[in-house]
Amino acid sequence: MELENKIKEIIFGLFGSIIASFGVSLGASFLTTSHWTILLSGLIVGVASSFANAFGPLISSSQMQSRQTYSTQDFQQAAGSSLLTLIIVGLPLVSYVLIDGLGLARIISVITGLVLLFIFGVHQAQLERKSPLGYGFTMALVGLICAWLFYYLAILFK
Repeated sequence: MELENKIKEIIFGLFGSIIASFGVSLGASFLTTSHWTILLSGLIVGVASSFANAFGPLISSSQMQSRQTYSTQDFQQAAGSSLLTLIIVGLPLVSYVLIDGLGLARIISVITGLVLLFIFGVHQAQLERKSPLGYGFTMALVGLICAWLFYYLAILFK
């Protein structure tokens, strides 16, 4: 049961990390034509989000309960979770480096992000014994709305 809860926490953290990372890179792609700047902007947000999701609970819990100690295994799990999140968050960003045209790179990035949200939504629903397809589509829809929001914010600031 403890492993199932940790997996749920990791997946929950992935939702925000994926949305933030591909959303920021999408917005940045309208503000600059530098593929590396776009990639790095998404990765920086992804790194920050993955560390916050992985190490935040350890830090906040230790501050709330000053006597609580954490094992090396807790920190190893947090580091592993952070690394896994960074790899997954990087998947929608790869298109900005591999594809020369920004328009196509944006489309592939958004589609990749939405597919990841759908896949992890299905897995989260299975762990929570909910409708997998419904939850997967809901997470993808949330990602699509956020991508649309980032797109319009970038256009507004440009």
